[in-house]
Amino acid sequence: MGVTNLSRGLQVDRRTGGCTRMSTSQHYPTRTRRRWTIRVALLVSDVLMLGLGSALATGIRFGQLRHVQVLAELGPTFTFIDLSLLISAIWVGSLWLERLYDVDRVFWGTGEYKRVARALSLGVVVFIVATFALRLPGLSRAWTLMAWSFAILLVVIGRSLVRMAVVSARRHGRLLRPTLIAGFNQESADIIRALRANRSSGMVPLGCLASAHADYPLHDYCSDLDMPCLGGVENIGEVLDRNNIDTVVISSTAYDHDVLARLIDSLRGRNIDIQMSSGLLDVITSRVQIREVSGIPLITLKAVTFSRGKRFVKRSFDLLVGAIGIVVGMPLWLVIALAIKLDSRGPVFYRQMRVGRDGRNFGMYKFRSMGDGADARLDELREHNEATGPLFKMHNDPRVTRVGRFLRKYSLDEFPQLLNVMRGEMSLVGPRPPLPNEVDTYSDYHWRRMEVLPGMTGLWQVSGRSTLGFDEMVRLDLLYIENWSVGFDMSLMLRTIPAVLLPEGAY
Repeated sequence: MGVTNLSRGLQVDRRTGGCTRMSTSQHYPTRTRRRWTIRVALLVSDVLMLGLGSALATGIRFGQLRHVQVLAELGPTFTFIDLSLLISAIWVGSLWLERLYDVDRVFWGTGEYKRVARALSLGVVVFIVATFALRLPGLSRAWTLMAWSFAILLVVIGRSLVRMAVVSARRHGRLLRPTLIAGFNQESADIIRALRANRSSGMVPLGCLASAHADYPLHDYCSDLDMPCLGGVENIGEVLDRNNIDTVVISSTAYDHDVLARLIDSLRGRNIDIQMSSGLLDVITSRVQIREVSGIPLITLKAVTFSRGKRFVKRSFDLLVGAIGIVVGMPLWLVIALAIKLDSRGPVFYRQMRVGRDGRNFGMYKFRSMGDGADARLDELREHNEATGPLFKMHNDPRVTRVGRFLRKYSLDEFPQLLNVMRGEMSLVGPRPPLPNEVDTYSDYHWRRMEVLPGMTGLWQVSGRSTLGFDEMVRLDLLYIENWSVGFDMSLMLRTIPAVLLPEGAY
């Protein structure tokens, strides 16, 4: 069946003119070079941050870096600089053992930071044992505790900066991974759209591999996205070699089992990354567990709970962070207010009617970023709308002021929404609050995104902001609702920081 289906898939491709040799003028780094570049960046960051953490602990505890000495009873004399070098070396070894320099296992969200804390904690234990072995009675426990605390904090910060640098490089066309999408069914098309919308992964789809599944109609979804078919399973080796493929993403629903097994076997031993889609495109990994039952790997999905306890934690977190944001951000608010008044006539704040949870209307606050009377000009600009569905987006909207364009680029105009958070009308994280005229066109499917409080930030913002269409925004909002957890909220808030500092798609 596999051979028959495979031939059937190739016949589709010949009919559409898809299975062709593809050449690209863009130069991609080799897989080895790309991985070593990221690995060295992580190592340099860790060494610098560990050294800085130890130096801070020494300076705070003793007031000097070299003055304090730890005397061995019969051996040499150690300064705390020597001890800093020793513990930093132990920590780097612990990070290596935790596989935190394995590019395949880093940049997987907040789980990386837990592993950093675990590795550095193990390193402290090894260091204490080493000081006993070296007979260092003058070791300060307060210094050890501070050095360990600073190390965790600074290493996490350093790795976050490396992550931001890698994402920025990928968005500017560097450290990219030429990728083959194995399959040209609907799932393959969804994967291509997701990779194109979010370039932070670095994976650049170059083409598709012909599908082979008896249940699929004769339709090439990848050609609909201007993505050529490069061949079939039987010539996968030639496809990889002639296109310098770095990564293969396999659409699990695109192949019969025997063809899928043959495809995976043909990739064995090659210096490429192999990733397989689970087919669960609307489920985040924190809900997925793979367990072996009777020798069969099964995917277990953890249920989503909206318990009162979790809602209480979410609301408490909103109130705490919202209050801190208002107090700490007040000087910046005053500067923004002054800039708005000097730039154009009109009020500092703009209150716009939005639709919240369960369809309840509320007035959402923003810093005014448009000229006075901007709403009256909306109808005349409808023909220039660049968004899909009921949304309105215009890259060079003539209503936006000079200050407003800067505020929008870095999302500074949204700070006053903290007032809505304090009033319980919004949350820090949630779906984008729609306009009333947008809601008028909603289907029952679209209305599902109104089940929770709208948010200042959300999965839609960290995944592309204004570059996303309406259907993609709804899909991401529903993905957030179906996979909601306190940890998910925390991770989205952390991901918002680089999304704001590197404002791709914001206007």
